[in-house]
Amino acid sequence: MTIRQRLYISFSLILLITIFIIGVFFYSIYNFNEVHLSQKHRYDQIRRVEKLKEYNNSFSWIVLDIITDYEKINIVKERLNKSDELLKKLLLKKEITIENSESIIEKENLQLIFLQFEKIHKLIRNELYGIVLTKEENRTFNDFNTSFESLSKQVDELLDYEIDYLQNELNKTEIDKNNFIDTIKIEVVILFLVALILALIISSKIIREIKDKLDKLNKGVLQLFNDDENKIKVDIGKNNELNEITNNLNSYLEKQEDIIHSREELLRNISHELKTPITKGKFLLENLKDKLDKNELSNINSVFVDIEELTSKLLQREKLNFATLNITNFKISSLILEALSKLSIDDESKIELNVDDDFEISADKYYMTMVLKNLIDNAMKYTNNYPIKIQTLNNRIYIKNLGNKLHNDLIYYTRPFTRDPNQQLGHGLGLNIVNKIVKMHDFTLDYDYKDSYNIFIIKFK
Repeated sequence: MTIRQRLYISFSLILLITIFIIGVFFYSIYNFNEVHLSQKHRYDQIRRVEKLKEYNNSFSWIVLDIITDYEKINIVKERLNKSDELLKKLLLKKEITIENSESIIEKENLQLIFLQFEKIHKLIRNELYGIVLTKEENRTFNDFNTSFESLSKQVDELLDYEIDYLQNELNKTEIDKNNFIDTIKIEVVILFLVALILALIISSKIIREIKDKLDKLNKGVLQLFNDDENKIKVDIGKNNELNEITNNLNSYLEKQEDIIHSREELLRNISHELKTPITKGKFLLENLKDKLDKNELSNINSVFVDIEELTSKLLQREKLNFATLNITNFKISSLILEALSKLSIDDESKIELNVDDDFEISADKYYMTMVLKNLIDNAMKYTNNYPIKIQTLNNRIYIKNLGNKLHNDLIYYTRPFTRDPNQQLGHGLGLNIVNKIVKMHDFTLDYDYKDSYNIFIIKFK
C-alpha cells in the first residue's frame, strides 16, 4: 500500500468520525427541539387545566348569587344565562383540551371533568332554577348545596390530579433532558478523544514509516558517495512513492554514469590527441632553431605552450568533478612551501612571506597546493611591481599584488573562461579551479582591494 493510499484511508476514517460527531450534534439539536416542543405543550396544557379551575369557581359564584338573590328573578335569569355562556365556553375548550392530552388516562380524566361541568350546569339550570321558581323551603337549597358542592369538589379533585399528572410529566421531561445533555456531552468528548487518538496513531505510524524509509534512502545516498557506488542499494519496499523515487534516481545515476564515462573517454582522447601533435611540434621547432628567426620561433613555441597549458587545466577542472578528498592535518607553512616549490621562481626576492600565524588546517594537501600555486601564479602574472606578498593570520592566508582593481565582482572571475577584456594572459580557468577546490573543502575564497593591492583571501574553518 502506498503512502498516498494510507493517507487517504486515515483521512477517510477521521472524516467519518468527524461526520458522525456532526451527526450527533444535529441529532442532539433535533432532540432538544422535540423536548422543547413537548415541554411547551405541557406548559400550555397545564394553563388550560388551571383555566378550568376558574370556570369551576365561576359556577360557584353563580350559585351563590342565585341563592342570595333568589327573590329577584331578573338577577336569577341573568346568572342562569351566565351559566349557559360558561358551559358554551367550556364546550369550545373541551375539544382542544382533550386533543392535547398525551395519554389515555389523561384523556379519560379530562372527559370526566367536562362531564362533571355539564352535570353542574344541569344542576344549576334545572334543580336550582326549579327551587327558585317554586320557592320551596330552605332545606331544599341545602339539598342542592350538598349536591353542588359534591360535584364541584369532584371537579377540583380531578383538576388537581390532572395538574399534578402534567407537572410530574413535565418534571420527568426536564430530568430526561438533563440526562440526555449529560450523555451527549460524554459521547461527544469520547468521540473527539477517539478521533484525536486515532489521528495521532495513524499519523504517527505513517510519519514513522516515512521517516524509516527516508533514513534508509539517506543511508543509501551516503553509501553512494562514501563507497563510490553508482547505485542506491537499499530496500525501501515496493508500491510506495519513495521506491519510485529511488528507482528514478538509480535510472538517472545509470545515465549519468554513462555520460561520465563518455566524457572521461572523450577528454582522454582529446588530451592524447593534443599532446602528440604538441610534442611533435616542439620537436620540429628544435630542428628548425637554426633556420627560423628567433622571434618567430619564440612566438610559435608560446602557442604550443599555451595549448599545452589549456589542455592541462581542462583536465584538472574535469577531474575535480569526480575527485575524492584525502583529508590530512598539516601546518599552513608546509602548504606554502609546497606551492612555492612547484613554481619556477628565478628570484626569491619576488616573494615576501610573513607567516605570523602558523596554524594547522585539515584538508587535501594536493588540491590545496594547487589552489595556492594558482593564486600565487596569477599574482605574479598580473602584478605591476614585485614583491608578491603572502601572509597568514587568524586562520586566513592572504595573497597580495600591486595592480589595478578588478573591474567585476569575484563571482564573475570564478566562472569558467571569464577574464577582463584587456587581459591577454591566461584562459579564464585558474580562479574557476581555485573556487571549486575551496568549495569542496567548505572553505571561503574572498577578494579585497586596499592600498593599491589586489588581495585574495582563503578563509579556513
